[in-house]
Amino acid sequence: MDTLYQRKFTLQWSAVSEIRQVLKHVLTALSVRNSDIDSAGLVSTEYLTNLIRHNMSDVIESLTLKIYRSDDKKITLEFIDNLEPYDLFANNDSNWDIGSGELVEGGMGVALIRHYYPKASYRNYQQYNYFSFTLQNIDKRPTLIYIDDDKSQLALLEAYLTPYFQVITCLDIESGWQAILTSGATILLLDHKLKQGTCEPLLKKLNQSNLKMQLSVVMLTGDDSEEVIRTINHLGVDDYLIKPVKKMRLLQSIERVIHRFSALKYYTSDNQTPAVIDIENNRKARVFGSITTNNGGDFCMLPEHELQPIVLGDMMGHGLQALKESFAVKGFISGYLSSNPSLTSLLPSLNKALYDQKICKSSIVTLLIAFINNNRFYWLNAGHPSPVIITKKGEIIDLKGTDPLLGLSKDHHYKLFDYPMDDIEHILLYTDGWLENRETQQDDITSLRVNLPGGELAHNEYAEQLWRSTQVSLTKEIDDASLIVIS
Repeated sequence: MDTLYQRKFTLQWSAVSEIRQVLKHVLTALSVRNSDIDSAGLVSTEYLTNLIRHNMSDVIESLTLKIYRSDDKKITLEFIDNLEPYDLFANNDSNWDIGSGELVEGGMGVALIRHYYPKASYRNYQQYNYFSFTLQNIDKRPTLIYIDDDKSQLALLEAYLTPYFQVITCLDIESGWQAILTSGATILLLDHKLKQGTCEPLLKKLNQSNLKMQLSVVMLTGDDSEEVIRTINHLGVDDYLIKPVKKMRLLQSIERVIHRFSALKYYTSDNQTPAVIDIENNRKARVFGSITTNNGGDFCMLPEHELQPIVLGDMMGHGLQALKESFAVKGFISGYLSSNPSLTSLLPSLNKALYDQKICKSSIVTLLIAFINNNRFYWLNAGHPSPVIITKKGEIIDLKGTDPLLGLSKDHHYKLFDYPMDDIEHILLYTDGWLENRETQQDDITSLRVNLPGGELAHNEYAEQLWRSTQVSLTKEIDDASLIVIS
């Protein structure tokens, strides 16, 4: 089994929409067809809705979403919890037909799940409940958008490309832009001259957004004059072809540009030296993991002086694309703080920018902002793992203050949480992968308790030993992992 994604969610109504957003982005990246993504969202919503309704209590529970590839290469979604078992199939069985058009009491949810995923299963094993279903429609062809207002040319090149790509054809730049926003395409093929003008406005708009980071652009042109070629080059295309173009030349050009990042290598070390930053109250922050190497979706903005906050974020995804998306968020934060020092208005402003799709149109980000002032620890939290403190007596306290993920609703509000510093020995800030890569069914605090260093240790030794004790082998690591220890 190859785990592709794993994350814990708090079992509450807001988690349903968050999980649907996660499924959309993760499954798109895994080349799952849109029809199966929509079905997975519907079935997950039905199951989670029933789970929440039948486990309403004052105790905040959690569940884990796990997406993995089985030995037969199929992708399975699995929800795991340790609640009182509730077998949706056994409790709501009926003969209702989803195609009947009739509304009945009970059984409709089961029929919906069975309609899309007949082999969906629910089981209880060692005090944990597992609801899972396997996706069927995986298409490994990359998605290509082709814009051309010549219908015969559009049909011809679509026939050339379909064996190798999922092709989205567009007759104008307006529909082409919508496809760029929604399809998750990695290749853009377009004709320079259209009946209503040229495609230059589209490319200028694309260059002003972060979407250009994920698109390889190939231009078709019937004019190979020096002026036109100079204009095309200034628009930032990766390659251009003079029409008429032969099939083999077209495929060679696309193959070349989609590997334009292949020379960019990432290097990691098992013995990384953490950064050490001075912060308020004569404390130091020691930094470990992906954020020390800029290696993927985890990112961090460390204070240049003691009164600035620590910003820790997790951009969903891996590698170059996640790294580039994190630059957009860091750029927004840096620009905002340089002109407006109010931290309490930062997250609402960033949330609006993400919701309006001004930045990071294809990613989900969690964010934690933390600082110490007047002997109190303060933090703002947008869907990130909560800070954990270790008291001077060795007690572990999970600071529950958290607010919703950024960009999912324009109506989200973000509070400034705080906690007194008097009894704090260490503050732990981390990203999901730090503990979840261990692939245990323990909650974060239980897993952390097992790995806490023992004995009397200097602060730097404590932080380094804690990091080492929680590492897994590289072959098992499924997510970027980062840790900041404030002592």
